[in-house]
Amino acid sequence: MKVLVLPDWAEQFCDKLRQRHPEIDITVSHSDSEASEHIRDAEVLFGYPTSDQFDSASSLKWIQTLDAGMEGLFGTVPQVAASKVVVTNARGAGAPMIGEHAIAMMFALARQFPRFWQDKKNNTWDQDGALEVVEYLGDKTVGIIGFGKSGREIAWRCKAMGMQVLALDREPVDGDPIVEFVWSPDRLPDLLEASDYVIVTAPYSEANANLLGENEFEMMRRTARLIVTSRGRLFDNKALAAALSSGKIAGAALDTVEREPLSADSELWGLPNLIITPHIAGNAEKIMLDRRTFTIFEENLGRYLDGRPLLNIVDKIKQY
Repeated sequence: MKVLVLPDWAEQFCDKLRQRHPEIDITVSHSDSEASEHIRDAEVLFGYPTSDQFDSASSLKWIQTLDAGMEGLFGTVPQVAASKVVVTNARGAGAPMIGEHAIAMMFALARQFPRFWQDKKNNTWDQDGALEVVEYLGDKTVGIIGFGKSGREIAWRCKAMGMQVLALDREPVDGDPIVEFVWSPDRLPDLLEASDYVIVTAPYSEANANLLGENEFEMMRRTARLIVTSRGRLFDNKALAAALSSGKIAGAALDTVEREPLSADSELWGLPNLIITPHIAGNAEKIMLDRRTFTIFEENLGRYLDGRPLLNIVDKIKQY
């Protein structure tokens, strides 16, 4: 059996994997041409094939991707969806980092760090004005849209700070002990109306594109903030800009936007009540994320060889 590993960074972990499974051929590709040659008889693939490579992979049975989001595979190789090839993803690899990033964004908004950074640039000491705007998070309500691994990492951190935690998910998942109930999507208006902070960490699919738009921002409190750590296509970017400009909501922090990189002339850049980070919420020291991603593959490879159920199987219809 051949296992083809596409990313160069994974080679550092492969010797250990070969020692654990000496009976299989673990091949690391160092170029597209090598990948195109080796994928023809590979049974397992770690990484992202091109469309042509996938079409030539006559023995392929399982693809393990490198990310939680699936646009990198289904957007490039749409024929995977109709194939018999099993797809698993790296959901959870970056979840602890996303948890920390979301909390950092909440603190930055509540404690008005962007304002104080601007004051520092202007050599301004405005204690009286600052006392009127800083807030305490511990008595606030946070509504988390998407209660998967990243959502849970955010939720328990919020709970530990004393916040009330609400959650919403398309799937019937258990929220205990963090939240008593995980609401279904029809309760989105209730979550928006009740939350001081709304955090979006749901996966993207065509079914939930622009999940938050003008109507939803109208439902939110004028003092509420929006934080997005998953996909920028889950909210209407123009409607958010309008809501922030008009004061319909108090602020936002975005790690993702509809089209990345964000264009230099985007109106989002100039909004003082908006924090933008360049899609790095799930990242940390590179070796740490690489190791966590490869560990998921290691576990799944052992399960595959033993005939046990794989982790993080992707629904190819829902594409998450």
